[in-house]
Order: sequence, then C-alpha cells, then structure tokens
Amino acid sequence: MHWADVVAEKLAAKGGRHVLATAITPSGPIHVGNLREILTTEAIYRALKERGVDAELLYIGDTFDPLRKVYPFLPPSYEKYIGMPLSDIPCPCGAHENYAAHFLEPFFESLKEIGIRPRKEYAHEMYRSGRYNEAIKLALDNAETIREIMKRVAKRELPSSWMPFNVKCSSCGRLDGEITSYEYPIARYACRSCGNEGEVNLTAGGVGKLPWRVDWPARWHMLGVTFEAFGKDHAAAGSSWDTGKEIVKEVYHHEPPMPLVYEFIQLKGKGAMHSSTGTAISAEEILRMTPPEVLRFLLMKYEPSRHIDFDSGLGLLDLVDEYDRYERVYFGIEEEGVGMKEPKRVYELSQPYPERMPPTPPVQIPYRH
Repeated sequence: MHWADVVAEKLAAKGGRHVLATAITPSGPIHVGNLREILTTEAIYRALKERGVDAELLYIGDTFDPLRKVYPFLPPSYEKYIGMPLSDIPCPCGAHENYAAHFLEPFFESLKEIGIRPRKEYAHEMYRSGRYNEAIKLALDNAETIREIMKRVAKRELPSSWMPFNVKCSSCGRLDGEITSYEYPIARYACRSCGNEGEVNLTAGGVGKLPWRVDWPARWHMLGVTFEAFGKDHAAAGSSWDTGKEIVKEVYHHEPPMPLVYEFIQLKGKGAMHSSTGTAISAEEILRMTPPEVLRFLLMKYEPSRHIDFDSGLGLLDLVDEYDRYERVYFGIEEEGVGMKEPKRVYELSQPYPERMPPTPPVQIPYRH
C-alpha cells in the first residue's frame, strides 16, 4: 500500500471530519523543498477523499511573522523592516499588496499548476479580525502553565515575568513589545527595539502575536486541525512539536493532530535548500524545467521519511525517463521493474488533476532530444 493510503487509513479509522493543515512563512522565494510538505499533505487528503471521508486541505500563510534579517535577495534598505510583520512590509517589486504577497502569489499559481487547491488562510487577517482573541486570552491566562511546559519539555527556563505574547509596538511597528503588566483585556508593554512604552487592548485584533511555540498549538485548536506534516527540525527532542502537543492539551484542551515528519530535499552538491542563502530552486523555476506531473512524481515515489537529492541537471532527465517507465507500467505496456513500489498508485498520485487522467497512453516525447 502506498504511504499516502497508509496514513489515510489511519485517519479514516478515527472517524469524523479531518482538517489537514500545511503552512509556510513567506520570507523569501518558496522553493521545491517547501513543496514536500504540501504535496505530502495533499496526497493524503486525496486518498481520504477517495475513501469518502469528509476532509479539508488547508494552507496557512504565516504572513504575520516578522522579517528576521535582510536576506541576500533584498536591498540594504530593508534593514529598517527587520522585526516587522511581513504583511506590513512593502513589496520588493512594487506589484503586490505587501512583502508576503510578493512570494505567496506566484507560489499559489504554481500550486494550481500541480493540482493543489487548498482553502487559504492568512495569519495577519486571522489576527486582525479577532479570530485569535480567545487563543491569546487562554495563553496569557495560562502563562505559568506554558512556562512550566517550556522548562519540563524544552529545558528552557523562562523568567517569571515572561508572557506568551509579542506586542506590535505602536511606535516602531516591530513585534518586539514585552508585556510588563496584564489585566485582560489591557496589556502594558515596553518595546525591546525602540524603548517605547504603551498599552494595547487585546480585543482590538492585530495588536501582537503569539510566539511560534504557542501559535502553532493555538492554531490546531482554532482550526480543528487533525493532521499536519512537518520537517524533522520541528520533531527533535524538546522542539516545537514536543512543546506544542503539551500546550494544546493543557492550555487549549484539544488533542494534537496526527503528525508526519518528513525529510528535507537537498540540492545536489549544495545541501538542504534555504531561500535565505540562495541555495534553492523556486517552485516557479522547477515548473519551467519539468512538467507538473513529473514534479509530483518525484515526491510521490519516495516515503516522506527519506531524504531526496534533487539534481536540476542531468538528474532531471533521468527523472523524466523514470516517470515515463511508470506510465508505461500503468497502461500495461511494460512490466513492473525491480525496485518499483506501488507504481500504478504512484502514477495516479502524480497526476495534477485525477479527473483528467488520460484514458489511453499519452505520446511520450523524450526529454533527451
């Protein structure tokens, strides 16, 4: 049985409705390595739908995350935006609503091309609309519990004054306001960046953000997430998964989602892909090199726990040849070869739009011409 079907069977056995979530911080070009998360999740979602399970594929743009640094692809002038939410920063090319949209919009076009049609949520809109308000109050009211979890699970000792909320400074606009006193719904803060002091009404929406280790489990609770795949960096001992599953149970009284840990895609000869260092190929770039079904095939034929060395040179030609072999097996033109695992299912899941599955073998044009 294909790995997507194995996971789908486990989810289906739990009964009820399933929300499969995937997310990314659009701080730079969204690359092939990032696609592993959403394609893994979409394959499982597809397998659930085939079983008649009520399921939803949800994509969350972490557009309210702060800019961490001036990346190599940004001009030095962006230094003044460090610490500000991505949704508040100007678009680098001037053609999009904000910095986050500059990277998300072309990525979403790529998702359409590879047949992924999720419901989209944007974190900055969720915060500004007040949808996070209950989660923020629960976190602040249970700050001591969260500090204890961080100490016990992550081995991080936080000061007794620490509160799980970063206020957006009214003076400099950075998410660097530290709460100094709190009586719901009013929080007083001091900005670590500019020294400004002020107060915010937490019911106003968009006045700050939960730190990642609290934001993630809060989101599971808010959106009813039942499945989420994540990279191995989030699965290390004491990581955000370990603290998140405790916080969601003890603070939000919600069961954590079924997890699936995936390995990274490495760029052959250069290591793991990172937009911040330029060691990456964007989703748009790869789709100019190869058909969408071949890109899906790359990820469908490997277990998520296996790392992939992506070769954008001759290795890409080999990948197309391999896809063609699986296609011939699917249509009964060729016998299943040694080492092929679930070739017919891999081929099915490689099709961007299963409803457009060709009834007869397509004409195969060699990429090596």
